[in-house]
Amino acid sequence: MKEQDVVEMLRHYRHDWLNDLQLLLGYAQLGKLDRIENKIQHIIKRSDQERGLDRLNIPKTMVWLYQLNWRSHTFQLEFQSVTNDQPTIVDDELLLTKIQKIFQILPSYQEEFQQYQGQLIFEKVDHLLHIHLIFDPNWADLDALKEELESLSFIDQVITDSQLKIVWQQD
Repeated sequence: MKEQDVVEMLRHYRHDWLNDLQLLLGYAQLGKLDRIENKIQHIIKRSDQERGLDRLNIPKTMVWLYQLNWRSHTFQLEFQSVTNDQPTIVDDELLLTKIQKIFQILPSYQEEFQQYQGQLIFEKVDHLLHIHLIFDPNWADLDALKEELESLSFIDQVITDSQLKIVWQQD
């Protein structure tokens, strides 16, 4: 990671924290204790998600995912890591390449002015890491999107019923 990338990451992180603190101050000044509690719960949830990613020891992927959330006006991801306390050995570069391939395809099928809130779930089963990328199913041509995603050799399954769910395993 280049120094400029670190500086940019810290700038975005500081910006997000200042926004959170300003919201908390505003709610406190208005006496909105329920909103303060909700905001604090949101901050705790976000910190837990980041801790879960940190335990996977995938620094390049983590940085890319954070940058996606900060730079993209279209895609926002929440993260969930369902692993035990055993260290997980993941090929960080390979994982990042796979995620980037998916995100090279998705913009071609996005609806105009649509924002996509997604979940990226890392679940350790036995010694394999199962990855689930989930979005709402509002895409321009969901069948064509499914077909293109399924053409990626590493994809195990693409489900398009009530959600767009992309599943693969990472050694």
